[in-house]
Amino acid sequence: MKEVVYVENGQSHATGPDAVKANGFIYLAAIRGVNPATGACDTEDVGQQTRYAMENIKTALAAAGATMDDIVRVGLFMLDMNDRRELGKVYNEYFTEGNFPVRFAVGTTGVGGGPGDLSRFTMEVIAADPNA
Repeated sequence: MKEVVYVENGQSHATGPDAVKANGFIYLAAIRGVNPATGACDTEDVGQQTRYAMENIKTALAAAGATMDDIVRVGLFMLDMNDRRELGKVYNEYFTEGNFPVRFAVGTTGVGGGPGDLSRFTMEVIAADPNA
């Protein structure tokens, strides 16, 4: 069985839900570094984009009944692999010591929402559903 989750004031995934719960997992829609208050990517600063993305992840997980510690896998699709260090500094603040999910990163040419979008990365997030 599959359950869709929508977040009020989410990242405006007009084509679908913010998360889907299925088979004991929670799959989040592509997460970018957009300002949770405006839904826009308003900075080129990778650290700030990471903070925005992590807050958006927390919000989507809470709507699905989970927390950051339930995340089991994060995929990073990055415009510039040299941004990994700055992204990692902020990213690591959001997890309990010793409870980091597996993570991979790949470089790509397309991660944003179209012309003028300042996005430096997109995250793919999979979490265990604690209520399954």
